[in-house]
Amino acid sequence: MTTSSTLRWLVLLLLLMLQLTTAIGDAAATIPVVLNLENGIVSSDNSNIPLVSSFGYGGDQVVPIHDRFLALIGDELPPLFPFQWRDYLGFGVAVVGLLLAAGGGIGGGGILVPTYILLLGFPVKRAISLVSVTVFGGAIANNLLNARKRHPDHDHRSVIDWTLILQLEPMTIAGTIFGTLLNKALPALLLVVLMVALLSYTAHKTLTKANELNQKENEAAAKAQQRGSKGETQPLIADSKPMDVERQDTDELDLDEDYLSTQADVWSATRLAVLFAIITALNLLSGKQGGETNSKMGTSFNCGPWCFWTAEVAMIVVIFVFVIFERRSLLRRIDSGVPIYSDIVWTKENTVRYPCYSMGAGLVAGLFGVGGGIINGPLMLALGVHPAVASASSACMILFTSLTATLSFMAFGILVPDYAIFCLVIGFVSTALGQLGMSVLLKRYQRNSYIAYCIGLVVAISAVAMVIESIAEIMHS
Repeated sequence: MTTSSTLRWLVLLLLLMLQLTTAIGDAAATIPVVLNLENGIVSSDNSNIPLVSSFGYGGDQVVPIHDRFLALIGDELPPLFPFQWRDYLGFGVAVVGLLLAAGGGIGGGGILVPTYILLLGFPVKRAISLVSVTVFGGAIANNLLNARKRHPDHDHRSVIDWTLILQLEPMTIAGTIFGTLLNKALPALLLVVLMVALLSYTAHKTLTKANELNQKENEAAAKAQQRGSKGETQPLIADSKPMDVERQDTDELDLDEDYLSTQADVWSATRLAVLFAIITALNLLSGKQGGETNSKMGTSFNCGPWCFWTAEVAMIVVIFVFVIFERRSLLRRIDSGVPIYSDIVWTKENTVRYPCYSMGAGLVAGLFGVGGGIINGPLMLALGVHPAVASASSACMILFTSLTATLSFMAFGILVPDYAIFCLVIGFVSTALGQLGMSVLLKRYQRNSYIAYCIGLVVAISAVAMVIESIAEIMHS
């Protein structure tokens, strides 16, 4: 299928979803739902489901059923237990999305946000905060399992490419800041059209890359089978052991490589952690995660516009200073001949170009409200990074970003403890199972294209889910 035909089908799909959503909304508008605002109960002829907390005034109102989640803008969530049918459905879909996302090292936020808002009926701010916790739980599982994994082609290197992360992640954050600000200035319908176009194109390119990898793996497997069939009649080579001195030298060299690689990884992780600590502090100062900076949302102060813009500018300055420092440090190591443990052959030119790509990915993430991993994962594949390394490195980047977001939501009092713990456990367990399942598949079939397929499928599903959620939001507005 050509790119032009793919785009035509996507446009038709978007128009179909618009008509379908409108039809559902019109049909649902005829179903009366009684809101007992005094007791915080949503009820209709067919249900009596505690969904809404008290709004602070009494009496009953009749609202369209498709507007129920608009009534969920209060600060409280219904009790977590006992589960209702929509809870089983919503969290079940979330688990499936996490299992799939784990294989590609993507957080799955593009699937979780629409699920939590549309299926579980959470208020937008609560949903986003709980998605952040869910993704954080998954990132913990991913990184615990990836910590001891080695590079598929280099045993002395970790599967996490810290050099690549230090070059891409800071600029992703900078792009997210600009994208968030730009999001407020553009019409919602334009954002929906741009989002479906970009995510669909990204999914198409990623799945095309996965097909290319799969084709290469098929060719390599065929050649290996031919060599194996020819070698069956070959006599076995007599046992021969290398000299002990040679083996000892090789072992010592491997130990030195492992030690240097581990030390470099620890130092890189420390620098990135310091950057995120500063960004988190400035983010809390700006009051951005909480929306309105008031005590109702948990914020203890309102620093005002001047303080907000000062914190925003300070974050940009800190990020660019960090990026300049990292680039100069990398180029000095290259010039001095220090080994660079990365899938990318770094040069003066691509140490500027690739971070700019990542800033564009962050801009998209902030503009459309999707996670950076859904863009950076495919970006790494496009740059020629090994699929396993792209998956592990993307998961590591998500760990830092989701931790920063979760801490911010905690500070602003948006997180509900029991829901947060439950979502953290769901994220951890589902991602661990998905990661282990992918490891079994890779070990059995030796096909890294499976990782690329997972990334592409998550992006494609996220495109459809985010479009449906955005259309619903536009209609309800």
